[in-house]
Parts: sequence; structure tokens; C-alpha cells
Amino acid sequence: MTNTLRLLALMLLLPLAAMADTMVWRGPTQSLTIGLTQDDIAHVEMPEPITNVTLENQDYVDVLVVEGYNNRAFRMRSLLPKMATRMFLTGASGNTYILILTTDVPYRAFLQVVNGLEIDNVARKISNKFGPHDLVRGMATNTDMPGVQRETYVVPNWFKGGGLTFDLSEVWQSPKLTGIVVNVRNDTPAANEVNLPAVTLPRTDEWGTLRYAAMENLRMAPAGRPGDRGVLFLVFMR
Repeated sequence: MTNTLRLLALMLLLPLAAMADTMVWRGPTQSLTIGLTQDDIAHVEMPEPITNVTLENQDYVDVLVVEGYNNRAFRMRSLLPKMATRMFLTGASGNTYILILTTDVPYRAFLQVVNGLEIDNVARKISNKFGPHDLVRGMATNTDMPGVQRETYVVPNWFKGGGLTFDLSEVWQSPKLTGIVVNVRNDTPAANEVNLPAVTLPRTDEWGTLRYAAMENLRMAPAGRPGDRGVLFLVFMR
């Protein structure tokens, strides 16, 4: 299996892994806080082989390099009932990891640190291959997509037109596409449907050009009746 496939598999499993004591490292300016105890040993695995370790206070923590893990795994135990110290690790790639070891946060027996920068990079490569139909499918099914940033962006009465009110609810961003989720309601006493050429969409220049539109419940019932609302999905391409 190639490194890219391994990272993709990890990325897809990350929500589940996060429940299984996983920490995501996102750069040398970020420190990771790890809870220790005097009563048990914590097993910590790093995302790459570690070539150098500096422990700020050696009298606070007992650290053992675990054999068979290519210098990636450490077992740690606090030597004091209450303490906090830092551990600096240099990876084979040159990355620096700063761990704050403390008894002030809950102890976890097994902890795996993953490289979020590599995961993000793979996600961006994947998202570059998404087309408008892929993004609409994700928005319609409310399914997270690798490399696509979702932002709740509630703007009631975003705009009106054709007897309809459009409420902006969410924005999805990939490197090439912007997806917009819009809640639509019929304001008229007659059945109605969205006619995009008849309305002017407010947008920002960074969204690009509207390439695709789809709607759930295209033909809406009269106002105040069941089915008088729908959801519009718009995709812009930069």
C-alpha cells in the first residue's frame, strides 16, 4: 500500500479513530497535552520515527522507548502525584513535536498522534477531483467530504424573488468549488417553483460562476400548507 493510500485510509477512519484516543498534530507551533498518572503506564505512538528526545524535567516522568516500533512508540508514567512538564521530540522528517505531560488532564492508556498536515494535503488532492455533481450529492445527503470545508452561514431572508424567500444556511468550500445550501419557502397562496433566471442571486466574486443547481421539492405547495418549502443546492466554480 502506498503512503498516499495509507493516509487516505487514516483520513477516512479519523472520526472513528478520534474516539479511540487519537490526537491530531497540525504543526510545530501546536503543543499536545497528554494526561499521565502514577498508577499506570501510558502508551504513546508518534506519526514517524523519533531521532531526538528532550525532557524538560526528568524527575517528573519516567519514559521508555518501546522496542519494535522503529522509535515511534513511548511508554510514560508520572513520578509525582501532581506535575506538568514538556517533552520535545524531533522526527526523522525534521518535524518538532511538543508534548505537555501533566496529571491535570484525564489519563489515557493508549494514545496515537497522527500528522494532520499530511491528512489535509491528501484531502486537498482528493477534493480537486470533485465535480459539481459530487458536491451536490454531498450537500443533499449531508455527508462530509475530504478537503471540503463546511461553514454554517445562516442568513435569513438572504434574498427574495418570484414569490419565494431564500434563506442561506450553509457554505461548502473546496479548492475549485463553492456549494451553497439554501432553504426556500413559498410566500404565495398558489403552488410555486424556483425559476433561477428570474431571480438575482447575491454572491461574492470569490465564489466564481454558477455551474449547477438542484432542488429538493422543486414544486412547492401554497404558503402555509405542507410541502411549501424546499432546499436549493447551488454550485459555483472558480
